[in-house]
Amino acid sequence: MKHQKYGAYLAAGVTAFAVIAAAILLFFVIYHFSAVRALLELLAYILRPIFYGLVLAFLLLPVHRQIYSFLAALCEGVAERGGRKRAALNFLAIVLSLIFAVLVVYVLLAMVLPQLYLSIVGLVNAVPEYIRIMQQWLLDFLADNPEIQTAVLPYYNSLAQSVEQWLSSDMLPNLESVNSTLDWLKAEILPQLTGVVSSVSSGVVALALLLKDILIAIIVSVYLLARKDVFAAQSKKIVYSVFRTDVADLLVEETRSAYRILSGFINGKLVDSLIIGIIALVCCNLFRFPYPMLLAVIIGVTNIIPFFGPFIGAIPCALLILLVSPLKCLYFVIFIFVLQQFDGNILGPKILGDSTGLASFWVLFSILLFGGLFGFVGMVLGVPVFAMFYSVVSRLVRCGLKKRGLPLETEQYLGRTGPLAGTGPGVEDSGTR
Repeated sequence: MKHQKYGAYLAAGVTAFAVIAAAILLFFVIYHFSAVRALLELLAYILRPIFYGLVLAFLLLPVHRQIYSFLAALCEGVAERGGRKRAALNFLAIVLSLIFAVLVVYVLLAMVLPQLYLSIVGLVNAVPEYIRIMQQWLLDFLADNPEIQTAVLPYYNSLAQSVEQWLSSDMLPNLESVNSTLDWLKAEILPQLTGVVSSVSSGVVALALLLKDILIAIIVSVYLLARKDVFAAQSKKIVYSVFRTDVADLLVEETRSAYRILSGFINGKLVDSLIIGIIALVCCNLFRFPYPMLLAVIIGVTNIIPFFGPFIGAIPCALLILLVSPLKCLYFVIFIFVLQQFDGNILGPKILGDSTGLASFWVLFSILLFGGLFGFVGMVLGVPVFAMFYSVVSRLVRCGLKKRGLPLETEQYLGRTGPLAGTGPGVEDSGTR
């Protein structure tokens, strides 16, 4: 009785304390936002291998499921002994999934890297010739436009005088005697060499850390694939222990929908970009565009970005071809336009389908928003993440409309100015009689 008498006061006190504590915490986060952001960045840096492992496990999960289903069908007649059969098939499917991923990466690198190296070497060797062509074009342009030449020459003369003064006042006096040369080398050259050495050493250390992170990510992905069912069951257990059953059902269903949207979009976009890259490589060789492998890699990688990807990749490629042949640059622009139309209207819908369910405006909005916040990763993941948010909001709107007995179809709200009461599902609209 005494507990029931003071139970309401106790609940009110706990609620008030929780509200005050939340307000203080919010004020602390806003007031010390830079420190909180630094802490989050530190945690993200420490947990970087875990994130890599999550991404790798996410990408390998469809392959793992297909291999596991195939192995289960082969071993259908084998008796189950205390879960050992399932565990063995799961482990074998994980190993085969990793082998498949390694083979795919090896084949791609074996195909791309040699040709990419030759393209880059050819581009570097051709740079002096490109500079000479640009200089000649600039001289001809200035000769044909004397008014522009008159405006540019003062800046050119000023730059030439500055370079000449630097050579005469700084460079040559330092080379006149041995002592001054040594002092100049110690003061000017050695710090730059030290910076180069430190940059190289930091690059080697970064490469070693990256390899360490990849190794840990592989171990984490194996553990996640092996325990995915247990982790899913534990997550559902926590959700159902905190929320009401109907709310927990909604959360679980939305999580499954979010996974379907994200996995379908990412895996489909990777396959689509690979096909576009192969088509670009074949067509660049057929049309005899310069540096075909380099162009195909740029087009394939940037095609991962929805909507803007083909145009982002086409700009540097067109500039490279423009240095060689303006006519081929025009042909390349036409080819990119045709390829983008083929991908956006035929290939993309065949592979991706309606995986996101977003209108074109929301696709553009999500790319601009998440790209501005998170860069390249935001441009890639912005569409599926916004699609998940859009799905949750749409479900909440439908639930609210059902509770109020209002129509669910958007067409029912087009141009409607009258009252909506009594126009819900199952209720005849008097205004249409």
